[in-house]
Amino acid sequence: MNKFDHVRQAAQTRNHECHWPTCRKQVPPALWGCRRHWFMLPARIRNAIWHAYRPGQEITMDPSPAYIAATEAAQTWIRGLGERAPEQASQ
Repeated sequence: MNKFDHVRQAAQTRNHECHWPTCRKQVPPALWGCRRHWFMLPARIRNAIWHAYRPGQEITMDPSPAYIAATEAAQTWIRGLGERAPEQASQ
């Protein structure tokens, strides 16, 4: 199964919340976050997370260093939202 199909067919197998701070929405462990917050991230960050994701890492609990770096970049970007005007947040 390819990566796209793996993620698309991912089930909610355990407690796993969206990684957006303050969002408590449950999402399948193969997903970084809920649809709303995933698409709030800049495409470059989404692409980095997607590129580094390995199908099954959510089962074996061993994300690659590249995946961890990409998700840390997402958190850094999210923290920076509070410092920008709302109209700049989607850039």
